[in-house]
Amino acid sequence: MAARGVVYLTLAAAVLLTAGRAAAQPSSDDPGRAEARKIGYAGVEAYQAGDFATAHDRLETAFQMLRVPSLGLWSARALTKLGKLVEGEARYLEVIRLPTSVGDEAIQEQARQDARNERAELARRIPSVLLRVEGAPAAEVAVTIDGAPLTGTAIGESHLVNPGRHRIEGVRGSARASADVVAAEGEQKSALLRFAGATADAVTPAADAGLIASPGAGSSKGGTMRTVGWAAVAAGGAGIVVGAVTGLVAISKKGSLDDAGCVSGSCPLGQRDAVDSYERMRLVSGVGLIAGVVLAGAGTYLLLTTPANDGAGAERAPVARRPRAAFSNLRLAVVPGGTMLSGEF
Repeated sequence: MAARGVVYLTLAAAVLLTAGRAAAQPSSDDPGRAEARKIGYAGVEAYQAGDFATAHDRLETAFQMLRVPSLGLWSARALTKLGKLVEGEARYLEVIRLPTSVGDEAIQEQARQDARNERAELARRIPSVLLRVEGAPAAEVAVTIDGAPLTGTAIGESHLVNPGRHRIEGVRGSARASADVVAAEGEQKSALLRFAGATADAVTPAADAGLIASPGAGSSKGGTMRTVGWAAVAAGGAGIVVGAVTGLVAISKKGSLDDAGCVSGSCPLGQRDAVDSYERMRLVSGVGLIAGVVLAGAGTYLLLTTPANDGAGAERAPVARRPRAAFSNLRLAVVPGGTMLSGEF
């Protein structure tokens, strides 16, 4: 009952002020003031019942009809209860600046003082977001929070927001950047708007130093080199298989020649074709094995030293200039009794 008495005491202020103004205003204003008083009563009753949405709607209407501190105070309280802390703080400030020379000045002055005290307490609960930008001049970026444009210098300053999730967007010409922020009461958060220019600027020094730079060029070159690497591994594997199979055939033919009486390279005349076949198998086996090992090794090297592409077509990270190939100036020669591989490693 005590709380309800306070409520109606404040409401009485609105009644008194309308009466005071009525004495100085034409009687034609009385119906409008009476209506504002009626709507204000309904708003306070909804507030006391916990129906803050209805309270806000009614008190907002009444305050716009009759802009006096007592009604504005209750309107600010309803806004705050709805989580609209920024709007509530602005309404408290509006109440503080309203004149009290209407109705009962003592009651209106008390409403203004209450607004000062409640605004100071509310200010500590309002979260804020510090805006930063990368990749674009701050002065050229237009910023919105939840679709509402920010005026003045938005970047590098903190902006008051209501508790909850907020969508922050920046526009510079045709380029856009966005960030989502969730702020609780009293929190100070930061939001970074990163434009594509930030990434481009970051890779420019790498290009000057001879590193892999342009995502498009690096991606294309890296993909080609990896394709060559896989082809070399496949060809090398095939060469090793051919060399191994022909080697086994050569061993089998060598056993047959031994059984036919071939000793120290001297064979009966009837075995000349078998000897030629054996020499061919031995040569093919040696070439296949050596070429297979070289190709497989070179392909493996390419696969290990060429960065793989990420899903977006850019290389995962700039890497240093590739060293000279580990195998260079390779030469494969056929010599009496087999094959020889030479070159620089």
